[in-house]
Amino acid sequence: MDGRQSFLQDDDDDSLLFEKLQEHVLERHPNPERKGCIDHATLETWVYSPQKLDLSDPKYLHVLKCAECTRELIELRKQRDARKVAHIGSQAERPRNRRWIGLAAILVCSIALGGLAYWRVHSPTSSSATIPATPVALTIDLSQAGTTRGGETSTVPPVALPRRVVTAHILLPYFSPGGKYVVSVTMDKDGSPAKAEAMGTAGVNGFHADLSVTLDLRNLPRGTYYLATTHESDRASYYYPLTVR
Repeated sequence: MDGRQSFLQDDDDDSLLFEKLQEHVLERHPNPERKGCIDHATLETWVYSPQKLDLSDPKYLHVLKCAECTRELIELRKQRDARKVAHIGSQAERPRNRRWIGLAAILVCSIALGGLAYWRVHSPTSSSATIPATPVALTIDLSQAGTTRGGETSTVPPVALPRRVVTAHILLPYFSPGGKYVVSVTMDKDGSPAKAEAMGTAGVNGFHADLSVTLDLRNLPRGTYYLATTHESDRASYYYPLTVR
């Protein structure tokens, strides 16, 4: 059954709709730097006393593009529900529509502003089966990057790659050693499993080394990631901001 049709059969509280919306934000919109985040006190008010906020204000649309704020809202709701259970003992209480007033206002505004990106991502046309398997050759110039191990670059713009099979010719930062490298696409810099990965051997060319690898990005949702390079003699990785279009 089409996912959109299942919402028509959802319960009166639209629980499934909001669960899917939250899952989408958590997966597609990481914001580890907490840019533009709503402060904790306001999020608490949102959960415990939403009537005190003007949730039609566009600034609250931020949560639709921030996994961190969404995760914090989820945790606050869990704490609120746990307090309710402790207060009423074993009595079950069905959530009421007002519980979702804030998120409903955000959802309506987001649709008006083009928030149907979720459906585009999940539509059949976005499937990897429709994306050509023919590799696209691209050059990634990291030669001017200044990095620290386990850190993020600050001197090069984010790398942008298409949702394709990419044959990437990578110009590594100046004075990088030759040898075997693992090139990975990750969600964060904390050692999470790679979304795509390839190995290549870099040759020294003047002041820098360069290598070629093939990365299959067809199954990755559009969004922000990190491109990580790891040399065979060094367990620590170097991270570069990456956008998959």
